[in-house]
Amino acid sequence: MQDMVKRIVEMDKHARELTDEAKRLKVGSEDRILAKKEELRRTYEEKVNARLELIRQAEVKTAEDELKLILEKQKKVEQNLNDLYAQNCDAWVDAIVARVIGDD
Repeated sequence: MQDMVKRIVEMDKHARELTDEAKRLKVGSEDRILAKKEELRRTYEEKVNARLELIRQAEVKTAEDELKLILEKQKKVEQNLNDLYAQNCDAWVDAIVARVIGDD
């Protein structure tokens, strides 16, 4: 009977040791999982930020190109208006003066 009680106590002690080891492994696993999760989050965030920077640079370049085209068109229109004014200035002034003083 003594042997039986001794074996039960030993089995209980061994079971507690196994339970304690399982708890330590569980905590260690949870820590590793959290660390891996954080690493994955950081890696993903870095990739996203790099991609966003590429997109931002592309958008800035596109905007600059569009602005350059608009400014070139504006310059052409301005030059056309200046040429038109130079060609017709005297005629327009004469027409305006004639209308104002009533010499139609």
